[in-house]
Amino acid sequence: MKKIAIITKNRILAESLATAIEVTPNFKSDFFLFLNYQQVLLDAEIFEIDVALIDLVGCRVKDKEVLLSFWTKMHGKLPKCHLLLLVSQDDYSCREISSQAKRAGIIEDFVFYDASLKYLLAKLESISLL
Repeated sequence: MKKIAIITKNRILAESLATAIEVTPNFKSDFFLFLNYQQVLLDAEIFEIDVALIDLVGCRVKDKEVLLSFWTKMHGKLPKCHLLLLVSQDDYSCREISSQAKRAGIIEDFVFYDASLKYLLAKLESISLL
């Protein structure tokens, strides 16, 4: 069974996604909530996460290097873990950094917040099969 973690500061989003995933038929995975960014790398390593769904709400231009560094560290420590970003389509800087990370092979892909839950689950499932 694949292990999926959502990395966010938004507990309501995390719990809503966890519930949606748990009640989705034929979607077999263990779901983890990582709400403490300082502990994410350690938690992901301990739980041997297969997919990290990373929430980028509030991403700022000045955080660009910090975000890339974090994703690179996570990708390096957990090479089998696929990184999927949740991005606002209205936030140009987050879209740009997400595209840059995807081109560099640091992340698997990104999904916009306004995508349907069905699309997000399909994306998670397809990444889980890799």
